[in-house]
Amino acid sequence: MPRALLVILDGCADRPVKELGNKTPLEVAIKPAIDRLTADGSCGLMDVISPGIRPGSDVAHLAIFGYDPYKYYPGRGPLEALGAGIPLNPGDVAFRANVATVNDELIVVDRRGGRYIGADEAREIEEIINNEVLPILKSKYGIDAIYKQTVEHRGVLVLRGAVSPNVSDTDPHVVGARVAEARALSEDAKVTASYVNEFTRLVYEKLSRARFNDKRRREGKVPINMVLLRGAGSLRKFEPLSSKYKIKPAIIAGVALIRGIGVALGMEAINVENYVGSKDDDFNSAFHAAAEALKNHDFVFLHVKPTDSMSHDGDARGKVMIIERVDAGLRRFIEEAPGDTYIFITCDHATPITVRDHTGDPVPFMAWGPDVMRDEVTKFSERDCARGFWNRIKGIDVMNIIANYLGAIEKFGE
Repeated sequence: MPRALLVILDGCADRPVKELGNKTPLEVAIKPAIDRLTADGSCGLMDVISPGIRPGSDVAHLAIFGYDPYKYYPGRGPLEALGAGIPLNPGDVAFRANVATVNDELIVVDRRGGRYIGADEAREIEEIINNEVLPILKSKYGIDAIYKQTVEHRGVLVLRGAVSPNVSDTDPHVVGARVAEARALSEDAKVTASYVNEFTRLVYEKLSRARFNDKRRREGKVPINMVLLRGAGSLRKFEPLSSKYKIKPAIIAGVALIRGIGVALGMEAINVENYVGSKDDDFNSAFHAAAEALKNHDFVFLHVKPTDSMSHDGDARGKVMIIERVDAGLRRFIEEAPGDTYIFITCDHATPITVRDHTGDPVPFMAWGPDVMRDEVTKFSERDCARGFWNRIKGIDVMNIIANYLGAIEKFGE
């Protein structure tokens, strides 16, 4: 049976950028490996959900893996928790968390607390929340909880006990707004909402006095004095990807959320040193690990995060640099991968530099392999791929396309 690699360049699709001569980062980047595959393969555009729908990374990946997010989405928190290595029991409620900076009126100044959080800072944040905040709440509410910092500004909070996922976010999702009060969205969620609101108050009180913030202020950095919660949910069961498509799958992802989606779908998570979802990721090692994994897996998924991070930061040149480094890693993969490997490259959504957030723009899609139909497209970019063989597909089509080339999809009808 042949094999396949699927590469997702998170948030890589873009719009024309004035700084780049009204071209996109994909159009400007020097990427000989990706473009060589493109010239020998076939391309198209993909609406990850539907035209114009702005997807989060979580629902986007569910769709790309073949699970209708309108039916299967459990909320972001549980997926983040699984990716962070926190096992979830039935009834547990998990939240995605952002460390953040707020002023004295709890107005959000920076939703990501400067984004780049040092390892020592992350440990101190965890210690303060787990040792000083959660025990107080446990004695009052009888709810067990654990907090874990993951990558950069991201974290996860898991509650265990008489809790409900039906609570609103405390993250206002914009700078300049006050930290939101959690609201119960059902009768059984009143205690959980009260818990979350007291968590918010205690975190602000404890983190504001933390030692690491004194050092951050001396270094001219914004303090980290708040944890914003969103995406509450409880885990649901998924049909494993292995039985859905009759393949043996693996996932390489540094970001807890994406790794958690893979774990929830029964994919083997492969850890790669110095591959954590940051701008300093070692793409050579990640692609080498992907080539090795294909020796005993039919399908390997490789997630690239910092293309999205550069977009959120408005760093066009940084985004170009990440694309070029990914291309160098892909060159190594092409040299090392089994000869019957198909390669698919796309994005989970667009994150234009000019917007600094996800948009509903279509994203480029590329397929390459031994018998893939070749079209006239020679460059992998938003404009070029619009002229390709695949025309316009949806995210939920991707795994069917891959499984078809692998000979792993069952015939529909007689």
